[in-house]
Amino acid sequence: MLAIREMRRRKLQFALVTGVVALVSFLIIMVTGLGLGLYQRAGTALLSLNGDQLAYADNANLSLIRSRLTEAQVRDIEAKSGADDATPLGYIAAVIEYAPGRRDTAAVVGLVPGSFAEPRTIEGRALSSPDQILVDRSWARLAGTRVGDVLPLPVGFDRRNFTVAGIVDQGYFFFQPAVYVSLEAWQAIAYQGDASQRPAASVVLLKGKTLDASRGSGWEAVTKRTAFDNIEGVQAQQSTVNALRYMGLLIGAMVIGVFFYVITLQKVSLLGILKAIGASGFYLVTQGLLQVAVVSAVGALLAVGLAVLLQTTVLASSSVPIAFTTSAVLTTALSVLVAGMIGAGLSVRQVAAIDPIIAMQQQ
Repeated sequence: MLAIREMRRRKLQFALVTGVVALVSFLIIMVTGLGLGLYQRAGTALLSLNGDQLAYADNANLSLIRSRLTEAQVRDIEAKSGADDATPLGYIAAVIEYAPGRRDTAAVVGLVPGSFAEPRTIEGRALSSPDQILVDRSWARLAGTRVGDVLPLPVGFDRRNFTVAGIVDQGYFFFQPAVYVSLEAWQAIAYQGDASQRPAASVVLLKGKTLDASRGSGWEAVTKRTAFDNIEGVQAQQSTVNALRYMGLLIGAMVIGVFFYVITLQKVSLLGILKAIGASGFYLVTQGLLQVAVVSAVGALLAVGLAVLLQTTVLASSSVPIAFTTSAVLTTALSVLVAGMIGAGLSVRQVAAIDPIIAMQQQ
């Protein structure tokens, strides 16, 4: 085949451009992985909640951090929302000292033990007392925490010890690994003042696709997806990642386009001869596109291999929030291939427009 023969004759040139395409593709894949990793850490624990909607205080602007509900509001939500089931949840960030001199921040989620909001344990058992805690496996990896260990959580100026009852697999809240305590313990951690002034919950988790009312006295309910999208910084973060991806694809298209345009200019007279002896413009265009496809595909495959190798070696024990999914990697590789084809449009147009008589006169 003409396209493959030419690539064999010009190994160095095509190898160099394939290498450049591989580097650009690798950059795009890593940016995509970073976006997925940040997306997961923004609030996978929220999306993993065993419910359909969340009811917030209406003055919180759908912010879990600022939402505080009274006991009366919780009862109002349970009675008037029309949900099949409802249970209060609390949230607060706390610094936990998991080893002498070693601390990290965790998202402390308060829930009613035994309710449908309590996550299923993958190790250990469920909550059975106010002095127990469930930790996500992301925290267990970070701190080396095991079932039966004791974690001290700050309560005012003091600390209160919690025994790890079990390990769950829920993910992150606001870029922090999640830990779960009873709602009673959460109230003590979140507020140390007059007990009558303590918030009853941050939000109420609702089960039911449709509600009789999405608003009430001092509260509003939204889907989990809407709640996730309103996490501070998520939309700006994803917009930034998408902009970087599109810029990488644009650079890839320009690199491939310029390379093949220069190659086409160098062989105008040869293409003219081929047309003169009977080669059709369509045949020459398809040969050029075949070369673009091979370069783009090989470059993308090299990038995928490099990214997977990096994830299984250097990033395996790293805290860098990079995650790859099969669909994301395949979509990125296909995007690079499409970008290459679009970038080659100028050289394709040049090949199709070659006049054999004029081209041979230029030889």
